[in-house]
Amino acid sequence: MSKTYKFVVNTENVNSYGYRVLTDGIDYSQYMRNPVVLFMHERYNDKNRGGKVIGRTVKLYKENSQLVAEIEFDENDAFAQKIAQKVEGGFIRMASLYADDLVTSVAPEDLLPGQKYETVKECKLIEISIVDIGGNDDALRLSKNKDGQIPLKLVNQKSENTMSELKTIALALGKAADTGEAQLLQTITEMKLSQTKAETESKEWEGKYKALQKSEAETITDKAVVLGLVTEDLKDGILLAFEANHEGQKAKLSKLISDKEDANGKNKKQTTIAGAVQLSKQNASVTTDAGEGQETFDYLQKHNVVELQRIRTEEPTKYVQLAKDYASGIRHKG
Repeated sequence: MSKTYKFVVNTENVNSYGYRVLTDGIDYSQYMRNPVVLFMHERYNDKNRGGKVIGRTVKLYKENSQLVAEIEFDENDAFAQKIAQKVEGGFIRMASLYADDLVTSVAPEDLLPGQKYETVKECKLIEISIVDIGGNDDALRLSKNKDGQIPLKLVNQKSENTMSELKTIALALGKAADTGEAQLLQTITEMKLSQTKAETESKEWEGKYKALQKSEAETITDKAVVLGLVTEDLKDGILLAFEANHEGQKAKLSKLISDKEDANGKNKKQTTIAGAVQLSKQNASVTTDAGEGQETFDYLQKHNVVELQRIRTEEPTKYVQLAKDYASGIRHKG
């Protein structure tokens, strides 16, 4: 069996041309059906380096981030043996890929420092060549377009339209027209954070304001219930009306409460005056077993129940004495 030589034909480093190839994205399934090895990627130029197949790839496999090829040289070809001797002697140590059907990326996570061109994420292996000087240990030759140029775009290459748009954005942000992209991005990020903070604080204050409104609505509604303006079973409906139009409902119910309190105050005053006048008249003309003009349980029970209830509530000692007097036979005469 002929001797084989191991070559690292691709790693994921940035090569001397300024791009890199992801090993996992190299499809070599079709290549292994005809695993030819050329010299310097030449097939038809017989005037210089032989220009034909000089060997084949016996094994091709991925090892970590590397693509490794084990190559066997054609023993029946003089030129191939010449190259094999140089490989054996360590004079040639490099191999290179020829790939097609590229899928590329300029996403930040796919780029490395010093990279000038797009990252090749996927490609189809066409052939492997032994080369005298490669781009680096993972020298890769890509399929060329009709102009003979590598079809990869520069990373961060900005068009005139893009530059104009950046100037417009800079001016809109209150920055100088020549402000760099990084600084503009930082300004936008700071503005976004500030907006998020303001929105959060606004929601917090909105929650506090709604809580205060709810407390106020419950206080006003409870007062209306006590005054008899609203029945207990209508309380929930009133609170819902507050949620729909707090200020309107507050003004309406507060006015009703105020009017009711004013009316109650006037009625109480009139009742007190009338009671006092009546009591004065009665005291002047009434004679009781307890003495002239003296209040009795009998009189109050017949002529001034309100006052009797007041004494019972506010002057319990007096109320007890009146009750004892009544039990002992003291009556109002007249």
